[in-house]
Amino acid sequence: MAKTKIGNNILNAIVYLLVGAMFIIFKSTTIDWMLTAIGIIFIVQGVIEIINSDLVAGIFNIAVGVIIILGGWLFAEIILLVFGVLIVCKGVFDFSIAIRIKNILGVVISCATIALGVLLIVSKWQMVDIVFIIIGVIFVLNGILSLFGKKLIR
Repeated sequence: MAKTKIGNNILNAIVYLLVGAMFIIFKSTTIDWMLTAIGIIFIVQGVIEIINSDLVAGIFNIAVGVIIILGGWLFAEIILLVFGVLIVCKGVFDFSIAIRIKNILGVVISCATIALGVLLIVSKWQMVDIVFIIIGVIFVLNGILSLFGKKLIR
């Protein structure tokens, strides 16, 4: 039992360290890889369903896989733009409330939220790179802690 726990901790640590390093080194390029992997999974699932005589579901999954692979960056671009607009709207809404109740900290936080949303709209891929580096650092820290049987992320 103890050996299995130690083995799992080492395996978890290796996975966290590798994924964290991938996020830190490759940043937003990781999105392309993930979308390609998801697209391939859909295509393989579609082929399996066609082999198992479920033609409609198989064709549907293959089509979804191809769309994910070919349109992944377009979808990511649109999603990031919409997310930036939503963050700006949230910041403006919070700003109006903070002004009404005269909360200085709320005004500062809502201005930071608006700035974050505008940055996401204007320079989305640089923002994604920053977020992916932060995620990578968290994964690396979690990998180091996994060596000692602890976790940041459960």
